Amino acid sequence: MHPFLSDCVRRGLSRLTIALLLSVGLVSAAPAGEWRALVIGIDAYEHVSPLKGALNDARDIANTLSAAGVRDLTTLYDGDASRDAVLSAWQQLIARSAQDDILVLSYAGHGAQEAEWVAGSEEDGMDEVFLLAGFDISAPGNGERLRDDDVAAMLRAAGGRSVLVLADSCHSGTMTRSIDPRITRLGTRLVGLPPFENDVLRSQPLPPMLAQAQPDAEDLEELPNVIYVGATVDGQVIPELMIAGEPRGALSWAFARGVEGRADLDRDGGISMEELSRFLQETVRVATEGRQSPSLTIGGGTRAAVLPRVDDDLLARENSILTLAASTKTALPILKGLSETHKGRLQVVEDGPADLFWDIDEGDVLTKFGDVVLRAEAGNADGFAAVVEKWVFLSDLYALSRQRQPIEGRLKPSVGHIPEGSPFQVGLTSDRNGYMAVFALEADGTLRLLAPDKVADPQGRDTSIQSEKPYVLNLRAALPFGADHIVMVRSADPMPKLVGVLAALDGRKIDPSIMPSLLKLIGDSAIAIGIAGVYTQPAG
Repeated sequence: MHPFLSDCVRRGLSRLTIALLLSVGLVSAAPAGEWRALVIGIDAYEHVSPLKGALNDARDIANTLSAAGVRDLTTLYDGDASRDAVLSAWQQLIARSAQDDILVLSYAGHGAQEAEWVAGSEEDGMDEVFLLAGFDISAPGNGERLRDDDVAAMLRAAGGRSVLVLADSCHSGTMTRSIDPRITRLGTRLVGLPPFENDVLRSQPLPPMLAQAQPDAEDLEELPNVIYVGATVDGQVIPELMIAGEPRGALSWAFARGVEGRADLDRDGGISMEELSRFLQETVRVATEGRQSPSLTIGGGTRAAVLPRVDDDLLARENSILTLAASTKTALPILKGLSETHKGRLQVVEDGPADLFWDIDEGDVLTKFGDVVLRAEAGNADGFAAVVEKWVFLSDLYALSRQRQPIEGRLKPSVGHIPEGSPFQVGLTSDRNGYMAVFALEADGTLRLLAPDKVADPQGRDTSIQSEKPYVLNLRAALPFGADHIVMVRSADPMPKLVGVLAALDGRKIDPSIMPSLLKLIGDSAIAIGIAGVYTQPAG
């Protein structure tokens, strides 16, 4: 085995601003009623830093819900999203709904954190809030926010109705990996708040319907009709990023794609909570190269809940074009030559962020997230081309993985860069028996077969998985440093043909001429595919 390679479960609604909360009360087998939605998206903040992707998120979710058959749909974008407007629209939505209807509350925008109003009510001493378009530190603008207790009251005002809340924002934390200063990133959905000198919400009562629904001591998480999907784990900031050519939040993007049908993993026409969980976990992690890892807990009888999905076949809608840029314009002919070799797959960007940025002087290749994906080994055109070819193939693997069951590859440690020589693990727990083939795409484009490893395990036991028992590979960080991607292929039967081909390619760099046939062989073999990115760096 090559030596190289070789959660946010939130308590209570106080964690809502960095979570996607699904409160779905379909406890009985009775048919659900109408879906009704209030969708909020704010980019144009008047007094705090604007965002670039929240409005895209809100419109995408609204369009997807509409395509899935939601007819009662209210949208509040930018300046229309005031506190009064949100509370009024929510009350009206409840008033015109029936008891068996499902209500959707979607928010994309800034989150923040403030000192708790009731001492000892929060483990960290802080309450979380959504910031609305007119928010300002000074009164009266500081009243333009929704505290976690406000949102709790909104949910309780829905009575026994099912409620789905999508919250793509954050309140605190740090990045999982440091950001290389050579990369200009989009912003994050986080605003730091100083103490309020005159907080207008302290004296402003809630509307009667919501005031009657103030939360009691019971955790919403413990209610049988509540599902929480965390947008990220503790210690992570939610970044905005470019997806399919536009600024987005990964969680909203993943949810919309899931409702389009990709989360319907068994293709039975409905999206179960288990399917949604698995889809969001893997899709958000992949879209952010491991910088954002959602988590989900499902309470009580809500495992039977089923989301609607778009009837049209939208699964083929994909933007797999990778953008390239370099530190000097003298490299443009090389970039353009690569784009000709991979016609329709690569685009050269002379100004602005790109998926892959080549720092020729340092010999580094970086991503748009500010990660070094190959360190000090791309000092010439061949070195950079090998990285590009790896990422083109990786893009194809990601697309193929979305047509198969997802595998969530669990890494330990799960954050940061792993120093040279340090051990780490990659593993999974399968819901059924089967067989695995595991290979790595190293930082410099080299393919490395990890399992089966005939030297470490001549009997091939490292290819067999048993239902509900952890499958773990013990690996170690070494050259080449940067981003290594571990690809896990699961099948119900042994895969001798795929294993044979991977063994023949072991230690060789990905060749564009073999990519299509290798991708087809993986697709023919796989029931499930997982891809886990591992970031390594020199010791010290």
